[in-house]
Amino acid sequence: MANGDNNQPETATANIARATTRVAPTGTVPQRRTVSLPSWLDGRTIAVLTGLVSIAAMVQTSHSRLSDDIHRLRDEMYGIRTELRGEIAGLRQELRGEIAGLRHELTAKIEKLDERLRVVEIDVAAIRTHLIGFDVRPRDDEPQHEPS
Repeated sequence: MANGDNNQPETATANIARATTRVAPTGTVPQRRTVSLPSWLDGRTIAVLTGLVSIAAMVQTSHSRLSDDIHRLRDEMYGIRTELRGEIAGLRQELRGEIAGLRHELTAKIEKLDERLRVVEIDVAAIRTHLIGFDVRPRDDEPQHEPS
């Protein structure tokens, strides 16, 4: 075998190599297929495509960061809005308490004024009853004195 005998059994790699090679007409050496790129896929096209992919990656990264910033701001605004709603509810309760106190105070003052007005009405009614029939207007034929 070492002397160049080709009596070795066929191996799997030999079978694969035989399957991938084209069978050439007798008397020629078998050739492997060469893989070639399309004619439009040259260095400039690859450079442009690489640049476009890089720009797309930067845009995606910027968009992702902007989206994260927007979500963070939205969460902050939600927190502020929740806090303000709590403060507004507290202020509303405080104002209701103050309004109730003012209403009670005004009601008491109105009741006092009402009592004083009743007393004045009673006094005016008593004065009117005493002045019934008493006419203090001067007669038409008496001379009028001018106040000085």
